[in-house]
Amino acid sequence: MSRIILFLLAFPLTLFSQTVIKEGVPKDLDQEKIIFLKHEEIEITADKKGKKADKYLYLRQSNHNNVIKEANDKLKVAALEYPFKYALSTKSKYESLLGAGYKYVFTSNVYSNDHLMGQPAEDELIVFEYFILDVKEDVAFKVFEMDEMKVYDSKLMMRKLNKEVRKAYPEAFN
Repeated sequence: MSRIILFLLAFPLTLFSQTVIKEGVPKDLDQEKIIFLKHEEIEITADKKGKKADKYLYLRQSNHNNVIKEANDKLKVAALEYPFKYALSTKSKYESLLGAGYKYVFTSNVYSNDHLMGQPAEDELIVFEYFILDVKEDVAFKVFEMDEMKVYDSKLMMRKLNKEVRKAYPEAFN
């Protein structure tokens, strides 16, 4: 089961016909625990002294590594506004929490970092979908989208999530 979950998180959710995609938030979110993923450092594979495309890719990769500490620190603070039980982990280490009763993972393809391994088409803005993944039922709840220019803004991400949670659970924010 854990291999399936890792595989599911590593690739776009829409590619899997067995995964049910729903809009909004789960009906039992207030009773269950969720894992929020932090960004992880990546290995820089591009050559900063290479061709123009390599230099650009090097810049994307090194920028990622330079901003994630601050983004993860801000996530710790912003997550305090989330009204229900949660934990912070990384994509590579969260599995151990599943055995401790965590039913949901707040995830996006941004955490696979595939977008940092190649150069996007000119003038292309990558947009990431964010999901609350029910790891037990194989259901992904699409919550919102954010473009690549905002994925390190943890405060914005949590505000967007809490906005959707507030619609379903207004009493949790009183």
